[in-house]
Amino acid sequence: MFVLSVGMPKSGSTLLSLYQKGVLKRLMPNNGQAEFEQLIKEGKVNGIGIFVHDIESPETLGNLVDLSKKIGPFVVKTHSSLTNQIRDLILNKQILATYIHRDPRDVILSAIDHGTRSLLHPAKSTFFLQFDTVQNSIPIVKGFCRTGIEWVRSGLCETYTYHDLLMNPVYELNRFTNFINIEFESSIVMEVINSLTINPIKGKKQYNTGKLLRYPDEMSHNDIVKCNLELLEELEFFGYQRIKNQNKKDIDKSDI
Repeated sequence: MFVLSVGMPKSGSTLLSLYQKGVLKRLMPNNGQAEFEQLIKEGKVNGIGIFVHDIESPETLGNLVDLSKKIGPFVVKTHSSLTNQIRDLILNKQILATYIHRDPRDVILSAIDHGTRSLLHPAKSTFFLQFDTVQNSIPIVKGFCRTGIEWVRSGLCETYTYHDLLMNPVYELNRFTNFINIEFESSIVMEVINSLTINPIKGKKQYNTGKLLRYPDEMSHNDIVKCNLELLEELEFFGYQRIKNQNKKDIDKSDI
């Protein structure tokens, strides 16, 4: 068995996966996390850190399942869609999956930040360079949301949110330990949390601002209106309110 830590890009998915990795390593005996990461470093698994690049490949999935049987459980980070093979492996208890999402409007702002950093480091991934304006980012983030909706609707994953992860990480990691059936130990969990959140550095571990909500202060009124219109279905599905302008108190009460 291994944990597939799935997330909407720029949703706190890196932080959640690192929390999960830390908790699993400290609380689950005979885990294979260190060996799994060493295989990535050696190029025997196609990835970086704990992120596996070609996770949707049937061959890659099969190899990871076989590896977990051999070395023990580990956490794999991905932004993958819910493929038929992943679905089957979850149903057969060979994978446990979690999914994290964030207000799509804040995802857009965080992606634009990342794209700006990428301009300064052209040797790194160019994926986020396409996030240059809010308008150009909306269709891409809409695609992120559709993937997330499929995951959440499936009922095959334990679901988290960026807001809850930042507001109460101890509670969220308690949920995670229950989900993977290991005993919760608050002192160890706090050590894991503190190791990842004390003195964060912008640009490290995908950290930007750490704000709970960005777009009411950082988006123009026109961009907020565009997002609310073009992401209406997605905002309603995930339960995010539509703030009509930059005044946080101006919330359309008819919207969820």
